[in-house]
Amino acid sequence: MTKSKMLFSKQVGLIALVCGGCAGSTPPPGTAGTSHGKLTEMSRVEGDIVLCSHKVPEKVCSRHHPELVSQFKRAGDWCTPHGVPESQCRECHPDLSFEPLPKVGDDADIKWLSKAGEDVPSLDAHAVKGKVTVFDFYADWCAACRKVDGHVFQRFAAGDTKLAYRKLNLVEWESPLAKRYVQNIPTLPYVVIYGTDGKRFSELNGADIASLDKAIAAAARR
Repeated sequence: MTKSKMLFSKQVGLIALVCGGCAGSTPPPGTAGTSHGKLTEMSRVEGDIVLCSHKVPEKVCSRHHPELVSQFKRAGDWCTPHGVPESQCRECHPDLSFEPLPKVGDDADIKWLSKAGEDVPSLDAHAVKGKVTVFDFYADWCAACRKVDGHVFQRFAAGDTKLAYRKLNLVEWESPLAKRYVQNIPTLPYVVIYGTDGKRFSELNGADIASLDKAIAAAARR
């Protein structure tokens, strides 16, 4: 079973895996000044993600950027009946969305360790002793990742001071960060949890919010 198929069959009713590249309003390399690199009249913003006329993150739309197709296919993310990545197939998965994230205070312990897919050789040095540290391997184009983000941000908004959130943006399946950590991971998001003792405790795949909360609670007892 492919990466994206595994997630959809495992998490029907939750959220779908979106995979393939990066998202946002900045044109991808080599497209500045082209029709693919600029916002169009049909573009819109859902949350803080810029969507194209196909209602997927503009920078990774395979129909606007066919050069990305081979990467989607290598990652196992492809809907053959509709000729697009399954993660971008609104016909199969109309629930894909990028809702705005909850607002959090300035004291929320959220830091980005990697914003452009750059390698992070070790997680251990970034674990915060005395807190549960959640390392979130995500991508801006991943709707399932967005669901986890929303939940963790909500915890901070509710006043959780015993949690540290460390974000690692894979950007694409073939980035240095992705090659180190997710080559054998079947689904995104990939979450690694460290206990309050600063040691690795558990890991999770996908947007299973109940399992995430359970793991955080267990790690808090370390």
